[in-house]
Amino acid sequence: MANKMCVLDEEKECDGCMECEICDLDPSKVCDNCGKCLDIKEFATIKIDKIITDPAELTGSERRK
Repeated sequence: MANKMCVLDEEKECDGCMECEICDLDPSKVCDNCGKCLDIKEFATIKIDKIITDPAELTGSERRK
């Protein structure tokens, strides 16, 4: 079974240092997914410009591999 790779350094095996769990804004705390570092708003919107109901209509980057 392959060992898990570090999410911060893709060339290093995970050694359990937990550096990936540290808050980017406050290095003294563990990340709690508050989103402040991502400037997440209370709500988000996306614009839907097309709804494809027939798979035959898919072209180029719309196709899943």
